[in-house]
Amino acid sequence: MAVYTPQTRYHPEIALTNLSDLTCGAHIMYITSNEEKYITNAASFIKTGLLLEQIVILVDQKKIWPLIIKKLEEFGLFNEQIDRIHFIDSEEVYYRNGELYLGSILEATNGSINSDYFFNKDITIRYWGKIPVLLKQEEIMDKLLQHEDKVDKYIRTYQNYTVCAYNGTELSASNYFDLAKHHPYVMTDTEFTLSNGYEKEILSPPLVRNGKYEETIANLQLAQTYYSRLVEDMLDAVFITSNNIIMYANKAAVKLLDTEDLVGKSAYEIMEPDFLEKFLEKKELIWQEEIVTPYEMELITPNGKVVEVELLAYPFLFEDLSSTIIIIARDISVRKENQQLQIKNEKLGIAGQLAASIAHEIRNPLTAIKGFLKLAYQGAMKLKDIYPILDIEINRIETIASELMFLGKPAKSEIKEINIGKILLDVYTLMQSQANLDNVVINLDTYDNDLHALCNVDQMKQVFINLVKNAIEAMENGGIINMEAKLDGKWIVVTINDNGKGIPGDIKNKLGEPFYTTKEKGTGLGLVICYNIIAEHKGEIDFISEDGVGTTFTIRLPLANK
Repeated sequence: MAVYTPQTRYHPEIALTNLSDLTCGAHIMYITSNEEKYITNAASFIKTGLLLEQIVILVDQKKIWPLIIKKLEEFGLFNEQIDRIHFIDSEEVYYRNGELYLGSILEATNGSINSDYFFNKDITIRYWGKIPVLLKQEEIMDKLLQHEDKVDKYIRTYQNYTVCAYNGTELSASNYFDLAKHHPYVMTDTEFTLSNGYEKEILSPPLVRNGKYEETIANLQLAQTYYSRLVEDMLDAVFITSNNIIMYANKAAVKLLDTEDLVGKSAYEIMEPDFLEKFLEKKELIWQEEIVTPYEMELITPNGKVVEVELLAYPFLFEDLSSTIIIIARDISVRKENQQLQIKNEKLGIAGQLAASIAHEIRNPLTAIKGFLKLAYQGAMKLKDIYPILDIEINRIETIASELMFLGKPAKSEIKEINIGKILLDVYTLMQSQANLDNVVINLDTYDNDLHALCNVDQMKQVFINLVKNAIEAMENGGIINMEAKLDGKWIVVTINDNGKGIPGDIKNKLGEPFYTTKEKGTGLGLVICYNIIAEHKGEIDFISEDGVGTTFTIRLPLANK
């Protein structure tokens, strides 16, 4: 247990949050002259009582209540904890009709606290009261000293905690020394110590209560140790920032960024500049207490390496610091590599499924070329007469072959400005062969020439091919597919519509989930890849479908800035 002597001085925030050492109770005289520090000290005293699940009573002017509540929220307390405080208007207890009243706290609670609790040594009550009265008249001072003497006897008997706050500008030196005689502890806005004027012996703490407090503090310290270890050993990187400065980084964060020199740096130093604006937008949502979902970002190590991560951030209380944010970052580079591998595998799968229809489509021009060449060889036709026909057929084979080749290429991350109408035209040409085999007609309409978007050409083709292929397979007896592209403000809107069997209502919500498919040999990854690609391009994709009528997929891509 700490020993308080006139030479032992503490800062109020330290003393008021460690009053478990004063297990015989504490009757404290508080002389204040700074409202901001008064609010902080009151909140520190109340916070400790709430955390120790003690009964807390605040007696002050109503205008002060919201300020203390706000400070408690900054300390990290929840509304359920703050709601346990018993607020009492000091004007009703201490000061009535211009005279010092000094009414009963028990009566002022209006039955909200069981009266037996006030006289039970096993129940701890914390009082914080400020007396708003001018101590100019001698009779008022005498009445106040009698009141403080009664309070002191009560505290010595039932070992609760009471802070009696006074405005320092209203006290004379004689007032101060008179009051100090009835308070074993004296506090200012910046200092807490033993009273020089207190004439009674400070009681030794009872062993039962001392053991109770020591057990409570030991449990709190043990819990803090467990939580600290949990955060330190987490597999995900954890950063705690205050005013954008990194105050803490766990072992996973050090490993992720390959440096131990993180504490003290600005959080912005580890962020890729292109992604900083996105972080700032999310940060505003954090302080507005909106639900923030994880989002992807790039961090940069001291040696310049870029690390792709998924971030989650929210307000956090750290060592009594306000305006702190805890950031949890998960390395998703492996996940990204797997996604690219899935895209590649999906491309190869589509290439295999298209092989038969493309082979049939190529065989027709090859048969024509072979027949005309044979006629020319036999002299039945002149080469110059059949050359235009041969040129058309060869160009058709070349177009189909070049469009097929991109399916087997590794995915590129190159982003460039491209006309979406041109991509749709390429897909239209490539899918014609399979459509013809399945008795499906594909129509393509582009209503605007200025359909330029920043995108990866191969990935965007992959999306449109997947959707057209799914539409073809949805029309077992043939049908019509309409592909459209048009401008809508700052968006390019692409729709792919079929008049197939539609999507049953019971599986609409599952569509797009990995490995969920209605196809006998499907993987369920096709639409997942489509959704991921569109999201990476900052676009949107959704669909509407009616069973037995058809399905329409709508893709929205941001228009490239000119």
